Amino acid sequence: MIRKIKQIVILFLLLVIQNGCTEPYEIETVNYESVLVVESTITDEVKPQVVKLSRTSTLENPGILTENNASVTVSDNNGDNFSFAQDDETGFYVSEQPFSAQPNVSYTLNITTQDGKRYTSSAVTIPSAVNIGEVYAERINNPTDNKDGVQVLVDTEDPTGNAKYFRYEYEETYKIVAPNPSPFSAEIVNYNPSSGTYDVILTPREPEEICYSTENSIGIIQTTTTELTENRVLRFPVKYLSKLDPKLQTRYSILVKQYVQSVEAYTFYKIVKELGSVESLLSQGQPGYVAGNMVSEANPNERVLGFFEASSMTSKRIYFNYEDFGLEKPPYFIECEPLLLDYNDNTILDDDPDEREIIYTYLTYFDYQVLSLTQSTFYTIVQPECSACTSFSSNIRPDFWED
Repeated sequence: MIRKIKQIVILFLLLVIQNGCTEPYEIETVNYESVLVVESTITDEVKPQVVKLSRTSTLENPGILTENNASVTVSDNNGDNFSFAQDDETGFYVSEQPFSAQPNVSYTLNITTQDGKRYTSSAVTIPSAVNIGEVYAERINNPTDNKDGVQVLVDTEDPTGNAKYFRYEYEETYKIVAPNPSPFSAEIVNYNPSSGTYDVILTPREPEEICYSTENSIGIIQTTTTELTENRVLRFPVKYLSKLDPKLQTRYSILVKQYVQSVEAYTFYKIVKELGSVESLLSQGQPGYVAGNMVSEANPNERVLGFFEASSMTSKRIYFNYEDFGLEKPPYFIECEPLLLDYNDNTILDDDPDEREIIYTYLTYFDYQVLSLTQSTFYTIVQPECSACTSFSSNIRPDFWED
């Protein structure tokens, strides 16, 4: 291990020296190949199932290249066929009717792209179902890993020993309370460019101070019990939150989803993660090729990236606050600095900025919010994120939310 560390240090020094003596080198893609990317997990939940299709992108333009206008179906060995239609908003292909993957039934994904090429997956079946065990959060302070905050953990057990491969996803939802709620909506009228004068119309409103944001997990989170003496997932870390994470400012909830995988699906995702630590099969400039279970019917040698998987899924939601772990309240998402500005100060001759112009600029172009107006000329304004949380979140309370 020490020898390896020395080699890494020497290599780093050589790179630093080289970069200091040469012109910057712009990385370019060589021999770019447009490869179909398939990402789909059908589950035993009765719901609209989803298939995501895209094309690999170049290093220069790593954005998602959605594969449009494809014909997508899932068929089973009982003769049932489920058609998918592309969603206009997400670009994903969604089953036209809800269905669930059933035990002892094999499923095959069939794709025909808009240029007429046909792709088929190998037949897959759902592994044995295992209910997710305990989901809980613990205070963590580990200087070695530079972690100081809260860790969300999972315990799961399968006494039958049939389920050994697990993948996890989560949806985190957090409550936001704006620190400087504005009781007004502001509108500038009668602006005169030559004189710089204008009127500000303040209309009373209910402050937009409470919001809720939801984010989905990214990356590949999985584990296996194959090397353990017991078929138990114990204290598996799913999500870490720093004590300074603003998501913990008020109240936090996480829904952890557990997928039981086949050994083939687990191995595929494991290799993908080791190769590139990609956030998603759809958001990558893939550094290498990983063979999945999709093939081209016309050309078996054509590269197809991705995996069609059937999985049993169970989930569990928990809530907690920063006070539950003896933590101090984390800072807000941005630093909020209310500004007190005088409309009558319209000169820079006093070595002070033209505050009238600042009021106009911030209200017009940066959507600053008015907190108060005193003596008819003194405006206290603040960034929209600090006043109206709807500027970056939603004030719709989720149906599942518990305070």
